Amino acid sequence: MNIQLFPEQIDPVPFSARFLARLSLILSAPLNWMSPGRIEKILLKLIKNNPPASEKQVKIARNAVCIVSSRCRSQEGCLRRSLAVVLVLWLQRKSVSWCTGYAQEPFRAHAWVELNECPIGEPAEVQIYSKAICVPHHSNDILRKESYLKKMKQETIERKKKESEIIHSENHTPSVNIRSLFALAKGHNWEFICVGILGLISAALTLVQPNLVANLIDQSDTGIKINSSLGILIIVLILSTILTAIQYYLLQIIGEGVVFKARKSLISHLLRLPIHEYDTRSVGDLLSRVSGDSSKLRMALIQVSIALSSGFLVVIGAAVGMILRDSLLFILALSTVCVSFIGTIIMSKSIQKASFSAQKELGKLSGDIERDLHAIRTIRATNATDLEEKKSKLQAERLRNIGIRLAKIQAFMAPVSNMTLQLSGLIVLGIGGYRVSVGLMSVADLIAFALLLYTMIGPIGQVFNAFGGVGESLGAFARIRELLELALESDYDVTPVIPPISNLIAEEAAVYFENVSFGYNKMKFGSDPKEQEENMILKEVTLCAEKGKRTAIVGPSGAGKSTMLQLIERFYDPDSGQIFVQGKDYRHYSREELRSCITYVEQDAPVISGTLRDNLLLGNPEISDSNCIKVLEEVNLHHLLERDSKGLDTQVGESGANLSGGERQRLAMARSLLSSAEIVLLDELTSNLDSLNELGMKKAVDKLKGKKTVIVVAHRLSTIIDSDIIYVLEHGRVVGSGNHNELLDTVPLYRELAKEQFVDREV
Repeated sequence: MNIQLFPEQIDPVPFSARFLARLSLILSAPLNWMSPGRIEKILLKLIKNNPPASEKQVKIARNAVCIVSSRCRSQEGCLRRSLAVVLVLWLQRKSVSWCTGYAQEPFRAHAWVELNECPIGEPAEVQIYSKAICVPHHSNDILRKESYLKKMKQETIERKKKESEIIHSENHTPSVNIRSLFALAKGHNWEFICVGILGLISAALTLVQPNLVANLIDQSDTGIKINSSLGILIIVLILSTILTAIQYYLLQIIGEGVVFKARKSLISHLLRLPIHEYDTRSVGDLLSRVSGDSSKLRMALIQVSIALSSGFLVVIGAAVGMILRDSLLFILALSTVCVSFIGTIIMSKSIQKASFSAQKELGKLSGDIERDLHAIRTIRATNATDLEEKKSKLQAERLRNIGIRLAKIQAFMAPVSNMTLQLSGLIVLGIGGYRVSVGLMSVADLIAFALLLYTMIGPIGQVFNAFGGVGESLGAFARIRELLELALESDYDVTPVIPPISNLIAEEAAVYFENVSFGYNKMKFGSDPKEQEENMILKEVTLCAEKGKRTAIVGPSGAGKSTMLQLIERFYDPDSGQIFVQGKDYRHYSREELRSCITYVEQDAPVISGTLRDNLLLGNPEISDSNCIKVLEEVNLHHLLERDSKGLDTQVGESGANLSGGERQRLAMARSLLSSAEIVLLDELTSNLDSLNELGMKKAVDKLKGKKTVIVVAHRLSTIIDSDIIYVLEHGRVVGSGNHNELLDTVPLYRELAKEQFVDREV
């Protein structure tokens, strides 16, 4: 190195320091011939975990190196000296920074050690050197930083672990077993008893057959005895067939009863889930659990019941008969059957998992097709048919691949079980034939043993097949259980323990919001409050809808207007604040009781498939035909009665496909007018109506004034300017309230909305 020379001042050091210095010079010798980059890597590893040395310790080490090596006393030996100092401290389990640098004009390079960026034993000029390499010592700051990083890393690992557990909990297969499946058959005890009795008799008849055949062979003559034995054998075969048929019929009845019970539970559960579950789940997937998954339950019940009733008894009886005939042959045959049985049990677990995945993918495919069919007009209009077809085919391909994987397991199970059973038969014939040839066994016994073996093989084959069927059925049952384990809407109802606080404003109002905040995305525990506030749709909203009056809610799209109506219906619960209905905290009502006093016309005005009568009587089953016709005339839908000779029985099509958007809205309004509810919620009632029908609808709503409380959400201010009170929402907050004239003067947003719709004049 081209190095500026500096005078060295050396202080005396103890013998131990000099000894370590000599050792360090020997150890550091190879480093002097290495590249700076290589030296840096080695020193980083050496001093990685050592705490920093004190300034005194560094000075002692430096002085010791200079004392024992004359070359290190000159500045030309700075590399050798600095490396030796680092190693002296390393031997003492301490660390110090090792640096190299240079200066310009004239160019000079240097190597030194430092603590906290302060060179030790070097002249002041070194401070201005530009560092080329610096191996930092393990300072307290670094320790704190590494400790912090280690803590953050651990927290990240734990967070990811929790997230993976959440994902696993969402995707894991619910724990089910054959016992929980048979619990669905509760109430069919007599049928099971009959199946058991029939199975017992059928097993006895089956076990008698080999002995009858052996007796026929043992008889030496062909007289009446043979004919009578043959007749008995024929009668036993016919009777066994009849009993087996009756047994299957009873099991089919039990299976249909189980499927019916599962579907009843699913239907009841599906119609009572919280609204947010329908927001996040595919309708097609939910439907596939009711139709496809439930139908698979009967397979396991029938196969297992047969295996446990007649099959089990036949196996036990045949085994006893085989032992009595020849115990050695029985042990050899049993060993091969046991091997096959163990393999079948292992494979059945894989079948259950694969079946669950297959049913899950089938649900996704059903959801995709259901979505496409509902939006078929939009898909055709946007030329997206090919794209949607490709998506659905990709999902079908995934389903096929899972089906192939399931088929591989099932295909492997059947040959293996058959091979072992055939091997068992070959062993019996081979070894049994040998034992007959040496006189250890008679021909009749061998034939009877072989017949008993094949009598036993049949039920064992049923057991093996049952394992495959049971695995598939349990996979379907797991999906059913997954849905049935979801909380119902009523499970979230918690009636406040504290008596309702007297609120004079709420007592006078039909609906009263008090500082209500709400967000669709529920925040997790420990989330940032600022992030939580950003996700709020409504923020500290206070609103009062007086009894018998019309209250309007206006504002730009996304302000939270429709959300307020859904909160009144208690489709969702607010995150904070209180909602009062008819003067009482609405949590004190049951949901059915609350909704009985409210009628709600949704924004998209959904129409159920069926007839006009079906839609009008939805929630109003006692309404007469004359009232239905009258209300249709009131909303200007009387032409629907004339369109078809069926009148009120005119079909409206799938989701009202035979009606226009405006007709669907008016039909929904007609249903609302027939309701006896005291509170009417109207969401964008006239969004699809022309001006004439809008006027007619407005007149129908005006007739409710003084009779019912009407809360209407609207973009068209022309339909609500004569409301008793208007609330203006912006970004989830109420920015103003009053009548039309007052809002024009006090709320700029309302004035702007009115100006755009040419209703900015006072009325």
